Amino acid sequence: MQLYLIRHAHTQAHTDVDAAAWTLSERGRQQALALAQAAFWPHVDRIVLSREAKTRLTIEPVLAKFKLPIVTDGRFDELHRGGWIADYSAHVAQAFAAPQTPAGAWESAADARQRFVSGIDALIDTYPHETIALVGHGLTLSLYRAHLLGQPTVKLADWQNLPFAAVALVEPQTHQLLSDFRAVG
Repeated sequence: MQLYLIRHAHTQAHTDVDAAAWTLSERGRQQALALAQAAFWPHVDRIVLSREAKTRLTIEPVLAKFKLPIVTDGRFDELHRGGWIADYSAHVAQAFAAPQTPAGAWESAADARQRFVSGIDALIDTYPHETIALVGHGLTLSLYRAHLLGQPTVKLADWQNLPFAAVALVEPQTHQLLSDFRAVG
């Protein structure tokens, strides 16, 4: 099994709308078009998405080119954060520094990481011989990357440097990060 991890494309933030409902910005739509041109898509057997709209919007141009089955799985949703937070980066830093402790009303980073890893394990069990493209989110992808690298916490700079519409390649059965995240286009 090979697993392409993809961070969703850039979003248009709205302070009065739950982040789970945000749509892509113009920049994000361009990133989604560039992502659809990536060379790996002919090798993908299935796409896995979180329940958040931005993941589906990110791969719409891919689906216009390739008829791939889609699985939606809430285990790949972003770390649950509640409403708008003015000092978002400070909350992220707190969540990463103390993964067992929720940052305010947020889900703990440890719980989000375990949820994500559980989802990966289920993919391995269900689709052991497929190549999968999983479109997810910056915080949970950063948590899973740290897990693969044997890091107990995420370095804030690693999350801050994770581009939108970036792709990594993983061999999940052996927990190997074969190719780290790189932006497309």
